[in-house]
Amino acid sequence: MKTASLLLLISCFFAGDVMAQSGGFAGAYTRMGFGPRGMGMGNAMTAVHQHGVFAHYNPALASTVESTQFDFSASSMSFDRSLNMANVAFMLPPNAGINIGLLHAGVSDFDGRTTSGVPTDQFSTNEFSLFFAFGLNPGEKLSLGFSAKLLYADYFDNVDSPLGFGMDIGLLYKASSQLTFGAAVQDIFSSYSWNTSGVFGGSLANRTDSFPTRFKFGAAYEFQDYDLLISADIETRSQSSEVINRRINTDTGRPGVITSREDIVTGSSQFRLGGSYGVHERIDLRAGFDIGDLTEISQSQRASAGFSLWLPVPNFDSYIDYTFVREPEGISYMHVFALRVQL
Repeated sequence: MKTASLLLLISCFFAGDVMAQSGGFAGAYTRMGFGPRGMGMGNAMTAVHQHGVFAHYNPALASTVESTQFDFSASSMSFDRSLNMANVAFMLPPNAGINIGLLHAGVSDFDGRTTSGVPTDQFSTNEFSLFFAFGLNPGEKLSLGFSAKLLYADYFDNVDSPLGFGMDIGLLYKASSQLTFGAAVQDIFSSYSWNTSGVFGGSLANRTDSFPTRFKFGAAYEFQDYDLLISADIETRSQSSEVINRRINTDTGRPGVITSREDIVTGSSQFRLGGSYGVHERIDLRAGFDIGDLTEISQSQRASAGFSLWLPVPNFDSYIDYTFVREPEGISYMHVFALRVQL
């Protein structure tokens, strides 16, 4: 059995101290970002529609598509981790659009051992989020959007792979040709329900881990004469965790263990800032700053920078995107690459 390694895995994905790092909640990979364009701007993308359609940040952005768009992204990460995505957006005349995206995260080469420490084999974990976003423009300035998500995780041979469902809603308001506001509520109902009785017995069976519900507000301003775009997001989260308590009962004269479950709801706030500057007709530079928890700024901040290169390919627009991300506390770094094609 690989019980010892599974215990380590569970501690990484589901932190016990719900009052601290919000990254310990289910679905953390869905909150890391989506592609080098968004991550390069610190994920401050709730109100950004000028650099492609990424409804992962706000489903209302699906309505802003002007041509068929394809994106394929992969990340180079430490600790045997991977983060990849595929994205397609296309128009739905006369005033709507659709965005379909797939996000994958994985960790490989876990060292499997028995409870006595004897090596067995290696295993990996994988998570997938498939989303479908629909955006509509009921007026010249207002866009509305809705997305549905299918969530899947494959953790361990003796644990049933959970399948979940979630929803996002959002809006985009173009106050002027330069100023845009956006708002979104994400991961409504998103959760994993899974059963670990095959490993731990019945005490942890039928566990449910909810994704934090996210409330996002953003603004973006474009200095069109200078090809400069500045964006900012603020986010609050409602985070729910199930805590299992055990105590010794001596009331009956014979000691026994009593197990109880308790749901604890906490909150956290995030702030993001991003910018993009066109230094050449074929080159855009990006930079961003993401604070993952305003109560733990020194531990949760991360910076990013990158660029986009417009390739001289006839008949359609194609781009190579790259972003470098410094993860919180400099624990590790990410290199994110993407190919984008517009037809």
